[in-house]
Amino acid sequence: MRKTVIVALMLVCGLASSVIAEEQVTVTDIAIDKLLEGVRVTIACDGTPNVSSFISEQPPAVVLDFMNAVDKLGRERVSSNFYPVSAVTVEPSEATAGVRIAVRLHDLVEHRVTRENGLVMVDLGTTPIPEVPVREEYKDPFVGKRLTLYVKDADISDVLRMISSQFDLNVLVTQDVKSVVTVRLSDVPLRIGLDALLKAGMCNMVEQGNGIIVIKPFKKEMYGETETRIFDLDYTEAEDAVKTVEKVLSKRGNAEVGYRRVGKGSGSDRSAVMIVTDISEGLDRVADLVAEFDRPVPQIAIEAKFVETTHSLEDRYGIDWTLRATARGGAFDPKKDFGIPIVFDQMVLGTISLSEMNASLELMATRGNSRVLANPRTITLDNQSSTVSMGVQVPLREIHKDPNTGEITYTWRTRSIPISLEVTPHVTSNGMVTMKVKPSVEAITGWVGSADDQQPIVAKREAETQVTVGDGEVVVIGGLVKDEETRSVGKIPLLGDIPILGNLFKKTSVRREKNDLVIFIIPHVIPAEG
Repeated sequence: MRKTVIVALMLVCGLASSVIAEEQVTVTDIAIDKLLEGVRVTIACDGTPNVSSFISEQPPAVVLDFMNAVDKLGRERVSSNFYPVSAVTVEPSEATAGVRIAVRLHDLVEHRVTRENGLVMVDLGTTPIPEVPVREEYKDPFVGKRLTLYVKDADISDVLRMISSQFDLNVLVTQDVKSVVTVRLSDVPLRIGLDALLKAGMCNMVEQGNGIIVIKPFKKEMYGETETRIFDLDYTEAEDAVKTVEKVLSKRGNAEVGYRRVGKGSGSDRSAVMIVTDISEGLDRVADLVAEFDRPVPQIAIEAKFVETTHSLEDRYGIDWTLRATARGGAFDPKKDFGIPIVFDQMVLGTISLSEMNASLELMATRGNSRVLANPRTITLDNQSSTVSMGVQVPLREIHKDPNTGEITYTWRTRSIPISLEVTPHVTSNGMVTMKVKPSVEAITGWVGSADDQQPIVAKREAETQVTVGDGEVVVIGGLVKDEETRSVGKIPLLGDIPILGNLFKKTSVRREKNDLVIFIIPHVIPAEG
């Protein structure tokens, strides 16, 4: 059956005496008719009644309360010959200051209550509903109960008094709850219907631990209204979660960060717990929000290849783009072959496919002027930085002279000359990978100092850019050129060691090389579990 929920509200300011008086209606007739698919009970009134219904299990019945109504039928019971209706009873109701009409049933069946002007109709099926036992620990005054309510310009306190009587609820309404409501609720769960009614009346309910429900205005605070709930976060840091949930908390709510110890003693902490205090509705909103953003994040496997090639006039910034064209057939076209034509600080960045990279590496290997220096791999989370690096340790001699004795001692230390690459990837909604790339290259370009105490001249080149590629597509960074100078001294033994004259018996040769470093970056998205 179709469920309909329509709630309208007219707030009334001032004293209770200013509440609009409800028009009294009269119940004039009751009819029981057999239909093709069931039985219909029709209750006629001389006006449009305010009516609410509920199910009674023992004895089985559909009970309807007519607010501010009187009975002019002159009989208390109407007999029935149509299953499942056994009879219809009429009696006055003190809770609603009106009339209570009970459609007595042989068995509980599916039903629907509708209202059209002065007619209230109860349509009943003929198939009994099997009784489902409720375990003691799950008993709840709202569980399994449904509400049908048709009222117009009714005082919300009277409506609440009627609902509490129908469903045997312990309800306390504060004296400052003053509003007039027009409501149409058709067969909705009791808790949802009551919550909608209260929100329309600018009220909310506070459920006490002793089973009492307090109805009060939104702005009025009372002890026990707020609750505290702990949220365990699996993938999100609590500091970030608190900034997000604060936007959905009520004015009384607050969220705090809790820490969970990971290491021993003063080891590392992880803010994996969020402690939220708020009213029940606010906590429900936080729970829904946490379920949305605390999800497994994708991981990205980053593979990098550091390839060193000798410099040639055919190479452009260390990348022979004609090799790429040769690998797939055709001529080099800068507009097409540069997926991302970015040149920065004498470096160039482009994109190629994985098959084109493999073909280019094979062609460079056949030329004999390139070699793979390193092929590091790492895995990082979405939006988390990862660094891969390689380098050489250069031994440097240090001379120490004792100022008292004049004794000279020699020690050795090492200096790292690194090549590093920092990558921060992010997986977009369409499966692309946006990477923040920061390459850095250091190289020895020469030496300074005396022959006994030479120090290296180190040149450093670095850049930073952002690029978006597909899963498995290759980002190429070139133009990381380094100049190397190698000096070698040949001499005749003994004669070459003679001061000044020994230079006649020495020969110094200098070899200069210019090498290009090409970095290939290949991201692979590892889908998040679940």
